[in-house]
Amino acid sequence: MNRSLRRCLLLLALLAPAACSRTATFNVVRPAILNASAVGNTMTVGPIAAPNPIHLPAAADISAQLQHRIANSLNRSIRLVAAGGGVVITGAVLANDYAETMERNNRVCSRQVQSGTVNGVPQYRTDTYACVDLRRVGTGVSRVQFQITHGSDGTVFFDQVYEFRQQEVTTGIMSSYENRTPAYINPDALTAAARAVNIEHFARVILPWQEQVTVVFEDCNGDARCRQGYDLVQQGNLEAAEPLFTQVIGDADRPGAAVPASEAERIGEAFFNRGLTREYLGRHTQAVADLQRAMQLRPDESDWQTQLEEAQQMARDQEALRQQGAVSNETQNVQRAGTP
Repeated sequence: MNRSLRRCLLLLALLAPAACSRTATFNVVRPAILNASAVGNTMTVGPIAAPNPIHLPAAADISAQLQHRIANSLNRSIRLVAAGGGVVITGAVLANDYAETMERNNRVCSRQVQSGTVNGVPQYRTDTYACVDLRRVGTGVSRVQFQITHGSDGTVFFDQVYEFRQQEVTTGIMSSYENRTPAYINPDALTAAARAVNIEHFARVILPWQEQVTVVFEDCNGDARCRQGYDLVQQGNLEAAEPLFTQVIGDADRPGAAVPASEAERIGEAFFNRGLTREYLGRHTQAVADLQRAMQLRPDESDWQTQLEEAQQMARDQEALRQQGAVSNETQNVQRAGTP
């Protein structure tokens, strides 16, 4: 347990008001696995086969969903073309099936029955009786093969089968006193849900995608400027929050500046907070430097190492997005921030 968390728990135990660490949630953009910029960032959705004719509607749905995703990609440089794209996406529906079972569990149920009164007070007894729990279990299975070929020479450079099972359970009961049939499960909706998961997973190969992350800001040993900075983060105003964390850092911002041991916690947490802010402003080099400085001052904060690795990964992601034509020098915008 790191020192900040221990301090928070102690303060809470004493019922004292405390800021402690606070969380914020962001949406960040991750790059596609495939860099299509080398072939002009153009994509064509070719035939989605259905070896079993009953799967033709599923094949049409997959084609429509892929076209919609490409046309509305986070990478605005990608163009969907009807034919002749730099990459051509094809596939086949290998399974789009639904199966259902009804499970029965015999047991003893009980109920309270009034048996009389004593001095005007109702008395009850427990009656037992046989009952059967019913469980309707529906499983939708989607298995789809996706291929990506080079638009000019037809070379296949991606070929993978995705499979996902979506399950839904409804319950009921059967007895002398109560009969309730498990609710109906819609087979088409369940297989469509399984199919959507496969499409989502494949889409990350060809298109950038968004991921939600939650990060923890520190309270800088109770420094009010850190609280003000976090409040601005919560409002989505990272640009205004950054100078407040810099004020807390003060002279320690100078290269090689010494920090007294008594100030290591406050200054270290301010470096950490500013590193987070810069990370989500897209200033990854500065963010990494701040987080490394924070860890020099507070080497026992093991959680900060994870955040440093995240900042380094975001720097790599940003470069990959730039190479893919998805961004130039754009920043990651705060989509939602707040306390739990």
